[in-house]
Amino acid sequence: MIKILGSATLSALLIFGLNRQAEAQEKKTYTSLTEVWNDVRQYNLTFKSAQIQTELANLAYKTSVGNVINPRMPVTLNLIDNTRLQSNFIPAEIFGGPSGSFREVTFGQQYNTLFSVQPQFDLVNMSSLAQIKSAKINKELTASQNLLNELQIYENLNVTYHNILSLKGQKDILTKNIAIAEQIKNIVTNRHQEGVARKQDVNETEVNRINLLDKMEQLEYNIQIQEKMLALFFENNILPEINENLDVYALENIFSVNAGNAKSRNVALQSQMLRQDIKTLQYQYYPILSFTSSFNWQNLSNDFFFATNSSGISYNFIGLKLGWDFPTVTRLSNIKNKQYQLQTLELNETHVQKETETKAEQLTIEYQKAQSQYKNFKAILDLESDTYQKNLNQYQENILGLDRLLISQNDKLNSQINVVQSLANIAFAKHKIIIHNLY
Repeated sequence: MIKILGSATLSALLIFGLNRQAEAQEKKTYTSLTEVWNDVRQYNLTFKSAQIQTELANLAYKTSVGNVINPRMPVTLNLIDNTRLQSNFIPAEIFGGPSGSFREVTFGQQYNTLFSVQPQFDLVNMSSLAQIKSAKINKELTASQNLLNELQIYENLNVTYHNILSLKGQKDILTKNIAIAEQIKNIVTNRHQEGVARKQDVNETEVNRINLLDKMEQLEYNIQIQEKMLALFFENNILPEINENLDVYALENIFSVNAGNAKSRNVALQSQMLRQDIKTLQYQYYPILSFTSSFNWQNLSNDFFFATNSSGISYNFIGLKLGWDFPTVTRLSNIKNKQYQLQTLELNETHVQKETETKAEQLTIEYQKAQSQYKNFKAILDLESDTYQKNLNQYQENILGLDRLLISQNDKLNSQINVVQSLANIAFAKHKIIIHNLY
């Protein structure tokens, strides 16, 4: 029988499950993106996958080196029972018979055992030599691709990390403004009790406080979402707590941006790999010079295999073999197809090079833009803070209406949030440059 649980029971089970998961995670506090990155490299499964790919590329290279002479040693053992030997007719006069007559003679022996060993290896095989270089380029290409994957993770981590910093900075601001909203409400409530303020004014201060509380709740949900995303970088082995002061990024710093070559090098290696693949296919048209040999031992008997009165025969040979495969339509088509692919890659390589140069300039502009925006928002905040303080004083002196005071508080709040977001943008832009320079 299936029993449907009530919503309260389901909620309790869900909370219990989340708590158990949180208990299994290691809680750790970080004060910089570098600290987070060091642990992400330890826990993220992408790096373990990259290690496997590197080992596979190394194995392919070793295989290509070991296979350059293509050593072979076929070993065969044949046990043949000639249940009915073939008969032939030969002139009887060989045996002293009358001329013109024939005699039926059976040749061969019933039991035939043959053991054969045939060592062979290539002396000159241009295609196999070309595959060594292909495998070497593949090693470099694998390392380059792993580096690009690492760069992508670092860039995504940079986004999530500074989202959390920005949201936490906003949370601190909202906490202070909720306290201010409660102070304003208390002032207006006291005035209402004294009969000098309207009930509508009390209601407005309560609405203002509730709005700020709602913003705080939404902000806390967003922080939880971003922290879950950050924990996923650690494969949920760590429950990270970010504790970095954004104010340190208010100081103006100048960062030089390198050209960056991770992506352009990757595309260049792809082109090299394709050129080498074309060479390998073309070298398959060259003749292959091989050493060949055969060592054989044969046992013949009419009694049974390996009979005591059987006779043994040994025969061997060594030599050179020159082989050549006539070009096929399929091979010619494969070469032409790869040549077209190479043309596309070369165009892409040129585009990526220009894109990389443009990105370096773009990163510099983004950093300067973030700094400029912070200066403007900081100047606005200073003015809004002064306006709010003066409006508060005037309200307490019954010179200014409540609506102007609440508007100035919200203007100050928005300015404070703008300043925090601009600081987070500076930190984000700075680390984008740092990451770009590393790769």
